[in-house]
Amino acid sequence: MELVAYIREKKGKEITKKLLREGKIPAILYGRREEPVKLYVVEKEFLSVLEELKGKAPILTLSLGGKSERCIMKAIQKDPIKNRIIHIDFQKVHPEEEIVVKCPIIIIGTAPGVKAGGILDHHLREVPVKGKIDVIPQRIEVDVSGLRLGHSIHLSDIKISGGHFLLPPETPVVSVLVPKKIEEVKPAEVAPVAPEPEAVEKEKKEVKEEKTEEKGD
Repeated sequence: MELVAYIREKKGKEITKKLLREGKIPAILYGRREEPVKLYVVEKEFLSVLEELKGKAPILTLSLGGKSERCIMKAIQKDPIKNRIIHIDFQKVHPEEEIVVKCPIIIIGTAPGVKAGGILDHHLREVPVKGKIDVIPQRIEVDVSGLRLGHSIHLSDIKISGGHFLLPPETPVVSVLVPKKIEEVKPAEVAPVAPEPEAVEKEKKEVKEEKTEEKGD
């Protein structure tokens, strides 16, 4: 991924406003033990690069004055009202220098456990990776085509081409959860209603009167 940048010869708020009006974004490039360099990039070109970097670590090559500088995009500042990018920070990285980058984790394939009725739970969506800029992956693809119901993939199951994870190897990345069974709700049994005391006494009285009449007959 390459982006052309230009040196800012003049500085100040008015120059910054002028650049933005012309469709250019002010930026700065800094590195270890180096003086920061004020730059600008063409807004249209930067937005195109930003689109290509979606779902990837922000690693790119900055073409500046005929030289190529490997760097990472450290910060983007936006106008809160217009939602427009107004400044970018780039960090220059030496090829032998180790850096830490958050790499997005992308799930690919279809898990057999999902076909069996399970629920795919993507626990970890990005992971910090330490390594040299030219070997750190820009994204990590995790294939779940062998993931069964009730099973998980951990960081220890994932191999990357360069660098190493900064989280424990037992950290879960993705699982297929077993759905909870819905228990059948049985209708409540209707308990017999006990007769009221007055009704019981009335019934006893009626029975007694009937017996008296029978004797009289």
